[in-house]
Amino acid sequence: MTPEQNLELYTEKLIDRIKNKQGIDLKKVERAIVFGRTAHLGQFRKRGDLYFIHPIRVALMATEYDLGTNTIIASLLHDVIEDTPTPKETLQEQFGETVATLVDALTKVKESKRLTLYKIFQLGNLDFRVILIKLLDRLDNLSDLQYLSRRKQRLICKETTTIYTEVAHGLGLIEIEEKMRDLIFQRLYSNGYQQVTKRLESFYQERHLAIQQIVQTIQESIPANLLHRVHPQYIKAHQFLYNRQDIVKVLDSIVIETEAPIHCYQILGEIHTSFRSIPLNIRDYISNPKANGWRGLSTKVIVNGEQVDIFIVTKKFQTNNRRGVITLINEKIYQSDNYQQFLQLYLEVASSETERIEDVFRHNKSRIVQVSTPLGDTIELRYGATILDFAFMVHSELGTHCSGGIIEHIRYPRNKILEDGMVVQVTTSDTIFPDNTWLEEVVMPKSRKEILKYTAKHPK
Repeated sequence: MTPEQNLELYTEKLIDRIKNKQGIDLKKVERAIVFGRTAHLGQFRKRGDLYFIHPIRVALMATEYDLGTNTIIASLLHDVIEDTPTPKETLQEQFGETVATLVDALTKVKESKRLTLYKIFQLGNLDFRVILIKLLDRLDNLSDLQYLSRRKQRLICKETTTIYTEVAHGLGLIEIEEKMRDLIFQRLYSNGYQQVTKRLESFYQERHLAIQQIVQTIQESIPANLLHRVHPQYIKAHQFLYNRQDIVKVLDSIVIETEAPIHCYQILGEIHTSFRSIPLNIRDYISNPKANGWRGLSTKVIVNGEQVDIFIVTKKFQTNNRRGVITLINEKIYQSDNYQQFLQLYLEVASSETERIEDVFRHNKSRIVQVSTPLGDTIELRYGATILDFAFMVHSELGTHCSGGIIEHIRYPRNKILEDGMVVQVTTSDTIFPDNTWLEEVVMPKSRKEILKYTAKHPK
């Protein structure tokens, strides 16, 4: 098949898919296809394909998530300003302000990767579609890694793992995160990936009957009127490669779906009545959602002699937990305070000259603890975070004058390490200011950034 025929095949696939979508302006999308194809004329991918096949594939992914006309067109034209002489004004004239703004936001700042990321976070904070298209762009580029040099492959995989998968996770885009991780390990560690996949398949065959019995036992413990479905979640190959674990189990968890939030609590009661629970493993993420929007109840119980992680969700929660901000975009909500803490942290670090952008993402790989303010606002912190970290995460000024905190009516110093579920009232003093010794009392990137910023302005 020639490059031209391959492009035609993907283009027809995109148009056929859009024809079956309600609310999509097909003629406008077709105009964008012609425009983009003309703009990228004569450009090729490393594998020998015409370049425009890449934006077509990104747009195809956008249609999988039922995204709107402007998002699909911005996906088609996301490289036009960066890689062709086309100015933003031309896009605005042809396709409107929204498309032009999205494409401009996705255009690299050639002088600096840091400034490019800062731009994406800054504009993505105003419109989630910017970050979503960037993630879909990266996901498609991962599929062509084998045509790049080994050094380039490693650089792209490292950047994707340390930054883009964490952005996807933080915005609740778990499907996209998992696809990225899977592609990275398929491409970068193909032999290891194949070996682990075969071992998992063999392990699954050995454990299949026992897992089905666990599912059936759990299902029988729940009244039929509360239950939508019970299904197992299996461990994926990239989890072993990423965490360097031995294969000791193939069952990751059991997901129980129901209709309404109140049913989740009723099912939790039924589960704990029927099975022995493991202490300190009950989490209520319905009343206190995770920072990335994940909602549901989680627990760990012993079923048929095995410890089993159980997640109890509504059908709506299950969809939202996998697709994150996409569910908001589908409702024409392009920004939300729920993700402001996540994006603001990375925006601040991306703008800093003293912190490496990769460092901020490392805390997502660590165990997370949830700590609340006296008013009930929940802050997610890295395991090992202190009262001082908490204060800086609430507000930079609060951290700057932090003397300690009150937890359950007891005063603690600011280096007190916090535990999951604590409620902290920060205490301050106008006579207290940061110095370099404070760096030994924090683990959060934002805390380090604020301390370094203050000490740079006020050297002793």
